[in-house]
Amino acid sequence: MLKWRWGAGLLALVLALGVSTIARADSDYDDALATAPQGISLNKDNAILTVDTSGYSSSAIVNATNPATSGTQIAMVNNSTYQFGSIWSTDENYFDLTQDETASMWLYFGNQGTQAADGMAFVLQNDPRGVAAIPDYPTPGKAIGETLGVWGVDMAKRQGSVDKLAQTAIQDSWALEFDTNRNASTGGKAAGYANSFDIGMPAVHIGSNYPGDGSSYIRHVDHGLPVLGVIQPDNYYYGLNHLGVIADESQPNFLSNGQWHHVTLSWEAATKQMTYTFNDKNPQTGAVQPGVSRTVTIDPTKIDPNNTGKIRWGFTGATGSRYENNLVVFESVPGLVEANTTATMTDLTQKQPVDSSHSVVSHDKLQVDYHLAYNGGRQSWSSIEGHLKLPANISYETAKITYANQPAETLDASQISQQKLTAALHQSLNQTNDAATVSLTGEADEVAKSTTVPATTSTFVSNAYVGTADTPSFQLNPNVDLNLSVTSDNPLALKPETDTVVTGKVHLNTSAMAPPQVTIHPVLNGTRLTAITPATDGTFSLPLAASDLQAGTNTLTLVATADTGDTSNTVTVPITVAGDLKFSDVASTSHFQTATLTGQDQVVKRGDDWRLVVSDTRGTGRQWVLDVQATPFVADNGTALAGGPMYVDAYGSVAIDEVPTPIVWHTTDDRDHDGVYDVMGNWSADQGLLLAVDGGAVSGNYTSTITWTLGDVPS
Repeated sequence: MLKWRWGAGLLALVLALGVSTIARADSDYDDALATAPQGISLNKDNAILTVDTSGYSSSAIVNATNPATSGTQIAMVNNSTYQFGSIWSTDENYFDLTQDETASMWLYFGNQGTQAADGMAFVLQNDPRGVAAIPDYPTPGKAIGETLGVWGVDMAKRQGSVDKLAQTAIQDSWALEFDTNRNASTGGKAAGYANSFDIGMPAVHIGSNYPGDGSSYIRHVDHGLPVLGVIQPDNYYYGLNHLGVIADESQPNFLSNGQWHHVTLSWEAATKQMTYTFNDKNPQTGAVQPGVSRTVTIDPTKIDPNNTGKIRWGFTGATGSRYENNLVVFESVPGLVEANTTATMTDLTQKQPVDSSHSVVSHDKLQVDYHLAYNGGRQSWSSIEGHLKLPANISYETAKITYANQPAETLDASQISQQKLTAALHQSLNQTNDAATVSLTGEADEVAKSTTVPATTSTFVSNAYVGTADTPSFQLNPNVDLNLSVTSDNPLALKPETDTVVTGKVHLNTSAMAPPQVTIHPVLNGTRLTAITPATDGTFSLPLAASDLQAGTNTLTLVATADTGDTSNTVTVPITVAGDLKFSDVASTSHFQTATLTGQDQVVKRGDDWRLVVSDTRGTGRQWVLDVQATPFVADNGTALAGGPMYVDAYGSVAIDEVPTPIVWHTTDDRDHDGVYDVMGNWSADQGLLLAVDGGAVSGNYTSTITWTLGDVPS
C-alpha cells in the first residue's frame, strides 16, 4: 500500500511538470502571435510560399492574433522537439539572381534564452528535390538540431570526407543561419554526435555559407586511445566555417529573448553580393534603426549549377532534445513587389525641411508627405492601406493622395483621431503609375516651451508588400515676435578712410516661459559678417572698419533670428563713402588707322590702342561729363592736315578743335561695377572719336594732342 502511494505521488509529479512545460511553451507561442508585427498574408490564391514540402516537415501557416496587425499570417517553422520544418517559395515565385532583389521579414526565436535550440535558416537552393529537400537524417522524420534543417548531418564518426558530409545537406544551396544553440563538442565524445559545428564560435550567432559544399566544413580528427594495446581507427567530427558572422557576446541570448527581430536581405546582382541586416527596425514601434549588417559574396555556380538565374528561397529549422518557437512574418518577398516607402516633413512657413536640425515654430504651416514608390516586380502593388500614425502637436486641416498617373483622391482630415488615420489607396501602383504621395497639411500647435515632437512610424499594408515610413523627430518652439530697428543714422554718409558703428535694437515679444536666444546676422555688400548677440535689453552695436567699406555706395542688411526658428524684419542701411571722379586708365599714345588717299573725302577709324576708362566712386546717381579738345594735325614737315578729328554718335557728328567739346554725359548706376565706365568700350567702330580727311589732303604722318577733361555735374 505504501509502495502504491509513492508511485502515485511520483506519477502526479511527472504529470505536473509536463503540464507546466507545455503551459510555458504555449504562453510564449501565444505571446508571439499576439505581438506579431504587420506582415503579408500567405494563404491565398496564387500563393507565394508553400508548407506542403517534405512529408516530415512540421511547418504551418497560422494567423496572427495582434488586433493592430490584422491580415498578418505567420510561417511557423518549429514548435517542438526533434522537428524538421521547411517553407519554400513556389516555382513561380523564384529569387532572380540576375536582378537586384530585396526581402524583409520579422523573425521570432522564442524566449528560452541560453536554453533555446536550435534556430532556423534563410536558404537559397536549387536542390533537385525542390520543395522536398531535406538533410539526410539517419532516422527519417527525426531531425538533428545542429543541421537547422539545411546543413550536413555529422553522425558517421568514421566518415572522414568533408565532401561526403556536404552530400547529406540540402544541395546547391546557400544558407544564412540564426543559431540559438552552441554545438561545440570536441575530442572523443564529439565524433558521431552531430554537435561540433560551432567550435570556436560565440554561443549564439548569425552566419552563412554553402551547406552542400565541402569547403564549408572543417574536419577534426580524434585519434583515440589504444584499447588493450590495439590502436583504434580515427574518428571524425566537423566544424562549420561561418562567414559574415553577427554575434553579441554581451547578450548571449540576443536571439531567443521573446522579441521579434527584423531582418532585411539585399542582393546586388552586379557584384553577386548579399547584404543582411539584423535588428534594423524597432520591434515595438517599427521605426527604422541602424541594425547590424554584413555583406558576403555568393558564387552563383555553387547554388545555380545550370545557370538558370532562378533559385528557390525559404526557411528551414530543426530541433533536437530542446526547442523554441521559430516563427516568420514576411513584409516583402523577392521579386513579387519591389517598392519603398518614406516620409518627409516641410515647414511651409519657413520654406525648409523639418528634421532634427530644423525646428518648427508655433503656428507654422506644415506638410507631412508619405511617399510610396513602385520599383518593379511580378505583380502590381494593389489594395494598399496606409495606417498613418501622424506627428503630434499639429492641427491637421487637409489630406489627399496624389498619383504619378491617376487622378488625386481627397481624404477626410476630420477622421483623424489620436494622431491616427487610415488611408486607403484606390489605385494600384505599377509600371505606368509608379508613385503615390499621401499628403497632409496643418498648423503647428501653440506651446509655452520648447517641445520635442517624437518620430512616428506609419505602415502601408497589402497582400504582397508591407512598408513602413518614419517621420522625423523635431523641436517645436513657442512663437516669438522679433522687430529689429536701427538707431544710428540711416542712410549713413562717411568721409573716406572713416570707421563707423551701426547701432540698433531688437524688440522681442513671446509667450515662452524663457526668452529665446537671439542672434543678429549682418551682411555687407553680399558678404556675411560675424553674427552678433544683442545685450539683454536688445540693443546691439556693429563696428565697421574703413577697410570693410568700398568707396561709393555700400549696402548693409541686418536680420535677427531666434533659436526657436523665428526671423525678424530685414533692415537695410545704405552707407555712402565719399569717393572721387577720375580717369583710371588713359592711353598715352593712340593712332588712327592708316588710310590711302583717293582724292575723295573719307573718315578714318581708330586703331586698336585707344583706352579711356572713367572711375566714379562717389556713389550711385552721381553724374559726370567728358570733354574733348584737339590741336590741329600737323605732319613732320609742318604741313597741316586737310581735315581733323570729329565726334560721331547716333545723332550726328561734331568737329573737334581746340575748344573743349562735351561728348559724353553719364550717371553712375549699379551697372557700373565699382563705378567704372569704359568710354571706348561703349563706342562702336563707326562711332566715337574719328578722323575726317578731306579730298585734298597730302600724304604724310600727322600728329595731334588730344585732351580729355572730366567734369562733375551737380545734382
